[in-house]
Amino acid sequence: MFSGFWGWFLVVLIVAAIFGAGKLPDLRKEAEEKLKLGMAALEKGKEELNKKIAEKTKKDNAAKKTAVDENQTGGEEKTDGE
Repeated sequence: MFSGFWGWFLVVLIVAAIFGAGKLPDLRKEAEEKLKLGMAALEKGKEELNKKIAEKTKKDNAAKKTAVDENQTGGEEKTDGE
């Protein structure tokens, strides 16, 4: 909708008319703070997701190793004296 220069220019003019030119620096500071908080939250979520992926991968690899070990022994360890 407002992909061109003039469309965004019109949006800036409307915002300036609504908030007043004197309040725009304050509005910019608030927007920057919220953007920084959002980016920090995104980074934290990314780190948590990577940690969960690493844990799941480690768990899956351990399960695969256990399955391979059982296949190599032929399941002989599971006999109940029969």
